Amino acid sequence: MSPLFLFLGVVFLYSLRYKLRGLLIATIALSLLSLPFTANKLWHYLESDYVLLNAKDIPPTDAIVVLSGSIGIIKTADEYVIQWGNPNRFFGGIQLFKHGKAPTVIFTGGRLPWDSGTLTEGIFLRKKAIEFGVPKDNILVTSEVQNTAQEADAVEQLIAGQYERITLVTSAFHMLRASRLFEQAGFVVTPFPVDFNGTSSKITPMSFIPSTGGLNGSFNVIRELLGRLYYDLFT
Repeated sequence: MSPLFLFLGVVFLYSLRYKLRGLLIATIALSLLSLPFTANKLWHYLESDYVLLNAKDIPPTDAIVVLSGSIGIIKTADEYVIQWGNPNRFFGGIQLFKHGKAPTVIFTGGRLPWDSGTLTEGIFLRKKAIEFGVPKDNILVTSEVQNTAQEADAVEQLIAGQYERITLVTSAFHMLRASRLFEQAGFVVTPFPVDFNGTSSKITPMSFIPSTGGLNGSFNVIRELLGRLYYDLFT
């Protein structure tokens, strides 16, 4: 009895009652996008070019580049508190370093204009990497960045021809677009995808009940597809 399910049901009946064809079609489309089953299939499509890899099986490169997208910052009454959003990118980079796949780890300085505080994600992750045993001299952090294109440019400016081969760590759904941008920046990219969302094949009755989680998943897929289209057209 979720609010979204009730809303869609009411609008569906209303559109049938008054024969509002456009509204009916829009309601059906929104209902389909709200299904966890639909979201899972869309995620699987985004991630289909990649498989989950073991860090020990990755060939060595010159540097490990970990893209931002792992943390969130919350302002409290007295300070800014860091929370992990999805730490798989960070731990993927740490695993690669521990297996000796590159001598240098590069964190990008992700920070959106509306983020609280002045701390970039790269600075925070450098501190955490040191706590996990990565020597500080083996860690680099880029300047502040807001999107993937800026991350690629910032890494290129940071190492300025010192390294050519990189292992790129980011979410599986994001890897195709990110790899292309880093290749355009002049790097030879070895992908190390993490954060697989569409690998679950288990179907339950709840898979066919509209939910805000399903709708959010579908929205994120559409957002990534639009991002790919944008960079295909303008880069």
